[in-house]
Amino acid sequence: MTEESQEKKINVNQAIELLLSSSHEINSCWNSFIHEEYGNDYAENREDLIDIITLVDYIVGKLKEEKTDEFKAFFSAIEQVLENGDDAAIELMIVGLIEGLQNNCGLENIEYHTTFDQWLLPKTKKTWDGLIYLWESNDSMEEKQEKLKDYKL
Repeated sequence: MTEESQEKKINVNQAIELLLSSSHEINSCWNSFIHEEYGNDYAENREDLIDIITLVDYIVGKLKEEKTDEFKAFFSAIEQVLENGDDAAIELMIVGLIEGLQNNCGLENIEYHTTFDQWLLPKTKKTWDGLIYLWESNDSMEEKQEKLKDYKL
């Protein structure tokens, strides 16, 4: 993408704000983590791909508690970023959130292949399934590269 077209896209800060605006509880969880982890030095020291795991842990915890009423808004925010985000924001959603959710659910023995389907919107679902294919398929790397074109990863 050209630099000009990237400027009109949702950036990482806006992507995080979208996620946080999906629920007061998510926002509180994030702000507590940021305050505890960084104090007043967040802007200088932030590590978005690591920090986003806070939201992954929050979502998995809510899933385990069967308190999923805010998931629709949360996954809607992910969809917005996948549709309209710049490269860095999209990477944060895919590598940070979606892969993070799948990995965390795997560690918790939560069936992640279909558990989230009711909340995944089209682009998120395609990405979700593409990541499962990438990590779990026994196809050769050449086959994966060809098939992943269908998932737009």
